[in-house]
Amino acid sequence: MDVVTQYARDVVKERELAGKWVRLACERHLRDLERAGTDEFPYIFDPARADRVFAFFRFCRHVKGPLAGQPIELEPWQQFIIGSIYGWVHRETGLRRYRKAYIQVARGNGKSTLLSGLGLYMLMADGEAGAEVYATATKKEQARIVYDAARVMAIRSPDLLRRLEPGKAEILYPTTASKFAPLSKDTKSLDGLNPHLGIIDEFHAHPTREMYDLLVSAMGKRLQPLLFIITTAGFDLASPCYEEYTYLTKVLEGEFENEQYFAYIAQLDPEDNPQDEATWIKANPLLAATEAGMEYLRAELQAAL
Repeated sequence: MDVVTQYARDVVKERELAGKWVRLACERHLRDLERAGTDEFPYIFDPARADRVFAFFRFCRHVKGPLAGQPIELEPWQQFIIGSIYGWVHRETGLRRYRKAYIQVARGNGKSTLLSGLGLYMLMADGEAGAEVYATATKKEQARIVYDAARVMAIRSPDLLRRLEPGKAEILYPTTASKFAPLSKDTKSLDGLNPHLGIIDEFHAHPTREMYDLLVSAMGKRLQPLLFIITTAGFDLASPCYEEYTYLTKVLEGEFENEQYFAYIAQLDPEDNPQDEATWIKANPLLAATEAGMEYLRAELQAAL
């Protein structure tokens, strides 16, 4: 069984502890497998397409902490996210099913690593000529956080560095005339964008949908573009992020239908006690999987009390 489906089954059968929204995302995957390739649902799941992305991540190296310099091995929950986005394709065209993805996890759960590897994959390994990858934010400094992390990963990963030209302003892949750059409202010109991948980091900090709408409207010329939103939970119930979150919970519950939008929302359930360590993995799938991560979370809890 492929790793994406295995994770989904483990969550649904409660062999892997997860919150309500992750469980519903897993049920969605399993339900879609049963109707795959029909006239009503013309998508199929191709594990080989997912494996290709997993393999690319192994060419990328960790750049921080005790794993610095080692190849990246995605955790099962990360494989479920990446594998779902890249494994589901249209049965006739072979184009990706998902055009948007919304990922919500607590701070410290490997967002930068995931975004950096994903951005570099879309830059050089997705088969897109003239690919444009943008790390976006409302402020230039915030946009550079994701971009600089990807740049350092490119520099520290020998297999990638031989093919890339990582500069301060953009990372170039000359083979296909592709580029990866930071983008914000402060950017001098936002005209002429043609993104293959648009990354929105910490969407909860965006006061408006301006960058979201800019990316979506500029993606129309691409055959299989991807808008990738990754964020921690915010507190502003009037924010565009909360609006997106609310919409996607209804998609996961089946109230709304959107077959081209993937959602993975890792959070505690309302009935969970935030001080119960057994539940922490629901919002912290990476940190709570190691003793070092649990020590960090305990310290954070004590500081908040």
